[in-house]
Amino acid sequence: MSELSETKEKIFDTFVEMASTLGYENVTTRDIAKKIGINAASIYHHFKSKEKILEFAYEYYSIYQYDNRKSVDEMKKIVETASAEGIINAFFYSFLSEDQRKYVRMVLITKIIYMRLFQDPLANSVFTSGNASNSEYVVSIFKHGIDVGRIDSSFDMETFADVIIGAITMMGIKAFSGAEYEVGQLEQEERIRALLARLLSTALT
Repeated sequence: MSELSETKEKIFDTFVEMASTLGYENVTTRDIAKKIGINAASIYHHFKSKEKILEFAYEYYSIYQYDNRKSVDEMKKIVETASAEGIINAFFYSFLSEDQRKYVRMVLITKIIYMRLFQDPLANSVFTSGNASNSEYVVSIFKHGIDVGRIDSSFDMETFADVIIGAITMMGIKAFSGAEYEVGQLEQEERIRALLARLLSTALT
């Protein structure tokens, strides 16, 4: 990913702010330029088109989406000793960061991805790739739990991984697909986590 110059950064941040609120189709390069206070033609020195700004946003998301996710080694230690609730909670992570600008970008780009999920092949590709990575991550951790004898060997880790990823996905779609977003997302989240923990507790030895 190319570095962000001051002007390119302003263009990018203004785009994700407007596209996540108004919808990608309702934002033009002229709108972006007007909000920044630059000539519309100058945008094309940094991005060849509005579509390229969107692609840049997807690339940014793909690079940074797992920055706050616990490493596999950290999760393996957790699955060896933690309660079912502790294990489930450890799988959930947010974009919260000391870098507030990065945090805001990740939230807004997530909104754009979910808003465009069923109409934009690139958004769908980013989403699908992320889910596949998450599934592999969860399965590898449960496999470790089985290998060390913490989780019963009959535990269907692939199916349960799909359940976890599916729950996270559905919560994400509901939280991010609209124009409004609040940190903490959904009231149902705690209930869903508790249900997943109860299911996992039946497999812990």
